[in-house]
Amino acid sequence: MPISEQIPDSDATFLRRGEGELAVVFVHGFLDDQHVWDKVIDELKTPGIETIRLDLAGLGDRAGADGPFTYERLADEVGAVIDRVGKPFVIVGQSMGAPIAELVATARSERALGLVLFKPVPLAGTRLPDEVVEPFRSLGADAEAQRDLRQQLSVALSDADLDRLVTIGLRVRPEVVASLVDCWNTGLPDAPERSRYAGPVLVVRGGDDGFVTEELVATAVSPRFAS
Repeated sequence: MPISEQIPDSDATFLRRGEGELAVVFVHGFLDDQHVWDKVIDELKTPGIETIRLDLAGLGDRAGADGPFTYERLADEVGAVIDRVGKPFVIVGQSMGAPIAELVATARSERALGLVLFKPVPLAGTRLPDEVVEPFRSLGADAEAQRDLRQQLSVALSDADLDRLVTIGLRVRPEVVASLVDCWNTGLPDAPERSRYAGPVLVVRGGDDGFVTEELVATAVSPRFAS
């Protein structure tokens, strides 16, 4: 049964499930919340691990949070959760959660046993031109546009999962949607060409994903890591 805990002096809460000396931390992506990981966590049968997940600021149950919505702020919050748990960990980041996971692992390299980047956007940003990125910035409160985007990026979603994800995305305030798009499109200021995280990294993408393409991963993500 998941147990909810709160970070002192913060609106950030996180869910803990399972028992063990190792934590697996899940960081969701753009327009999502911590519950996108429910089915994944249900499938984990490895003994001796605890799973950790939380809503990022501005998303999920924290939809009312104030900005700034930057990689630095979001990584600090995820890092505070990991420090609270106090265990060696593997961290899994999806979409814009992938750069956050990298920053957290880099800052805690002595405890970070591995990094999983799932459909990752580059730490330095996607750097899409204005005419391409503007439709993403305008997704807030637009159910039809969000549904179309989900279907394009995750072609195997069931109707039930699609409905659930659109409902999650519609909770995000339009101004927060725009800020988060600016975050993952611009990327981390002065992002290093080579990652400072030297541990093992697994990069995963969908074969039919037209956004996080094989070329994007091969040129802007995988070469940055030593292992």
